[in-house]
Amino acid sequence: MDDNRKGALLIILAGTCWGVISIFINYLSSAGLGEMQISFLRQLFAVLVFGLIILIRDRSKFSIPVKDLGLLMLVGFINGVLFNFLYFYTIVHSRASIAVVLLYTSPVFVIILARIFFKEKITGKKFTALVLTVAGCVFVTGVLGEGYTPPAAAILTGVLTGLAYALNNILTSAAVKRNDPLTVTLYTLLFSFLFLIPFSGWNSLTSLCRANPMILAVAFLMCLVTAVLAQYFFSVGLKLIESGKAAIYGATEPIVGSLVGIIIFHEESNLMKIIGIVMVIAAILLIGKSDTEQGGEN
Repeated sequence: MDDNRKGALLIILAGTCWGVISIFINYLSSAGLGEMQISFLRQLFAVLVFGLIILIRDRSKFSIPVKDLGLLMLVGFINGVLFNFLYFYTIVHSRASIAVVLLYTSPVFVIILARIFFKEKITGKKFTALVLTVAGCVFVTGVLGEGYTPPAAAILTGVLTGLAYALNNILTSAAVKRNDPLTVTLYTLLFSFLFLIPFSGWNSLTSLCRANPMILAVAFLMCLVTAVLAQYFFSVGLKLIESGKAAIYGATEPIVGSLVGIIIFHEESNLMKIIGIVMVIAAILLIGKSDTEQGGEN
């Protein structure tokens, strides 16, 4: 398998892992945890797991150039605090479906930023795939036809969520070009965890965990799937393909999330959602085709 296909598969797998997060969040939320407490536990376990993996496999991967610490600290802050605050604010003050749609303006930002910083070409196929991706996410979430207008502040934070997601993509891409993906993942998660400590509500969190030990088991499983595997797949994938293409492949996340809602939580399925899923898959196939064409657009 060539690097383009391998990178695409890894980003799709990362999107799949992120897409099932609602299964874990619903349980932990019903157990009494707040959003930031869930994020805190997820990052805590992820740091411990990645630290143990590096300790066993290759301790040299603990080493990181001092000049890259600032970059990874910034990625950790964007991941751990900024993104969560903006995303949760948008959900609370509008609707989850609105938040997802605005989040997936991120490929637009990624492609523009990748053009500025990495000189990645905005080809016709990439632009078409971008339009299909954003439109498909709108259809999947069922926003059209709801007759609901979110507050201006929620629209702003939703768009800023997409920008934060895009910055994470771009900065992680820059980091893995200079360092091992495992090292980048560890330090990104470590800084995310450190930034989340003030928001953890430690006393109430420990009380809830003592009363219900299953919280820790579910949080650990969530960590393995949505943090350890997802972040590693994402980091390695970004080392192999362009950031703009990765943003489109990553749109598998809302598709998987929608399917989880339909299959597990028995949410309504309709023609709009099916059309949206087909549009995103078409965008992924279009980008994949451009990778395999010889002498064509990249």
